[in-house]
Amino acid sequence: MSIRLQLLVVALTTLVLPWAGCQYARELEAALRGSQEQSLLASAGTIANALSAQPQRVFRNSDLRSFDARGGDLYVHPLTNQPLLDGYREDWGIPWEPTVLPTLNGYRARLQAGSTERYLYLYAEVDDSHFDPEPNDAERGPADRGPADPDKDRFDRVNIWLQAADGSNAAYFFGTTAPGLTAAQRTAQDAGTAQTDDDSPRVLTEPRIQAYWLQTAQGYHWEARIPLSFVAGRLWLEVRDGNGKGSAGSTPTANADGGRLFFATDGLDGLLSTFIRDGTRATVIDTNALALGSAGNVSTLPVGASEDTRSSWYGALLDIDASNLPTLTATGGKLGGNSVHTALSGEPRAEWVRSEEGQMLLTAAAPIIVDHVARGAVLLEQNAEQMLQLRDRAFTRLFDLTLTATATAVVVMLLFAAWMTFRIGRLRNAADAAVGSDGSIRLAMPESRSRDEIGALARGFERLLARLNEHTQYLRTLGGKLSHELRTPLTIVRSSLDNLESQGLQEDQRSYITRAREGTQRLQTILTSLGAAARVEESIKQAERVSFDLRELIASTVAAYRDGFPHSSFALQLPDDPCFLRGAPDLIAQLLDKLIENAVDFCPPAGSISISLAREPGHYALTVSNDGPRIPAEVLQHLFESLYEHRNGRDDKPHFGLGLYIVRLVAEFHGGSARAANRDDGGGAVFTVTLPMI
Repeated sequence: MSIRLQLLVVALTTLVLPWAGCQYARELEAALRGSQEQSLLASAGTIANALSAQPQRVFRNSDLRSFDARGGDLYVHPLTNQPLLDGYREDWGIPWEPTVLPTLNGYRARLQAGSTERYLYLYAEVDDSHFDPEPNDAERGPADRGPADPDKDRFDRVNIWLQAADGSNAAYFFGTTAPGLTAAQRTAQDAGTAQTDDDSPRVLTEPRIQAYWLQTAQGYHWEARIPLSFVAGRLWLEVRDGNGKGSAGSTPTANADGGRLFFATDGLDGLLSTFIRDGTRATVIDTNALALGSAGNVSTLPVGASEDTRSSWYGALLDIDASNLPTLTATGGKLGGNSVHTALSGEPRAEWVRSEEGQMLLTAAAPIIVDHVARGAVLLEQNAEQMLQLRDRAFTRLFDLTLTATATAVVVMLLFAAWMTFRIGRLRNAADAAVGSDGSIRLAMPESRSRDEIGALARGFERLLARLNEHTQYLRTLGGKLSHELRTPLTIVRSSLDNLESQGLQEDQRSYITRAREGTQRLQTILTSLGAAARVEESIKQAERVSFDLRELIASTVAAYRDGFPHSSFALQLPDDPCFLRGAPDLIAQLLDKLIENAVDFCPPAGSISISLAREPGHYALTVSNDGPRIPAEVLQHLFESLYEHRNGRDDKPHFGLGLYIVRLVAEFHGGSARAANRDDGGGAVFTVTLPMI
């Protein structure tokens, strides 16, 4: 694994910071939720205590019996605007559907009530596929009392009974010959007035109680408006089919204890609004969990704003799963939930719930204690958006800071890795080039002055190269030292042999003297060859460069080779015009000597040696080719190394592998190179030396 990749992995470990931050933020969120629960519960308790001190402003009656919808009890929703009497309830502004009335023979009807400061509104939806209009001679009342013919009452109608302040009941019925606006009707008998001459009840109209009859595909809608002065505290309603198929609702005789109207308390909304702040809704309920008053809202967003306030790409990570939370129910003005039930039993409670619209809410309910009895409760609802926004801001800042820090760390690590790689690369390249092709050693290493580990490594390389250079210098001077040290003993041996010959020797002794003299001659040749490389290197260092004609030098030198090697055949190919070169002519001549000697040694008696000089782009190409054996491929790359020798046979002349090494030294001194290859025809070898042009 490269240093860059390792540093990148190290930099990416900073991503543990967002994870740790998330854990801390979640713990902070839990603490905030607990603090918010206690705060909202304390607010609910404060409001409940304030309302307990003035129960007359909260509760309109002292009837603590349970609410019984099937017994005729009816919750009256407070209406903010006066509805239009048109048979529709969309302008009531009530989100809940009407309550289903008790039925007889499957006759279905639903009822809803609302009130303003002056009127009580009733709305009924009746499923009746056949409309039976009221006849013009309808004379029967809702109780079907009297001796009249029952057939005269065969029409669709709505009967209502209203309880007056003195406890008496007033009976009315609604029927119509055609859909539209109609008034309440009652019989003269029910009104306490005189009847007709034939003793049949006379029908009277009450114009102050009006209703609108709207025919629909399923039946009809009935919307009525009754002045509150007609209603003391109870109301019964019954819907009847004209064909006698059934009815829905209740009557005062059948439900003596029912028919109670549960109104919201006037002025309670304004009183509650003084206790709450934005984003909180307060609702006061009675013992039946029916809303007596409400103020505030749970939405903290401005009008027209989107509920999704998260703009960062990681907003999805912050969402809270509210699917497992209990649902806060509110049906027909009646609230539900654990916190409501607990508060009505006399104990305060806070709870996280999910609204029917899917919002996450915090609810806190506290009982309203009057005379040591829980008469109701205060329910506070608060949208969790406030806490979520606070948490989201903390998460967002945490993510932004940690991701920025991580990105910065990664960039810095990559730049640092690039710098370290560059420094190590320089050191590696310097180490690769420390030993030159001529055997010279460069002691200076880059980064050696640095005080870090790379600097220490560079200084270690310098010490290693210094020791290697000392050993190389020793090997280079070893031949000269041996030659100098062995020359004197060799001279003594040769003089001793001369003295022996001068004293006269027997014939058998002369053979020994001859072999000894031949051995000394071979030793002299060996000593001369050992010092040749050292002398060449010294002569190369001291050589002076001049401009000369390489073509003329080669021509004169090859002419001398023809005389020196009469048994070899030479072929020369030169350019027609001069080829000027700046260098040392003596060294170039010595280079040719070594190439020709090598070619003569490997060329067979009937073979030929070819010398050519050609111009190529930017340099001259001097080529020496000879007939003879091929050079093994594994040997080609070692031919120009010092003291490398590869010969298949042996002769009387010693060889030390210095000839081609000298060729390379001379070529490199002139800025060129030397290489060897086998001829394409497979009949010999070719040596090429490139020399730069002036």
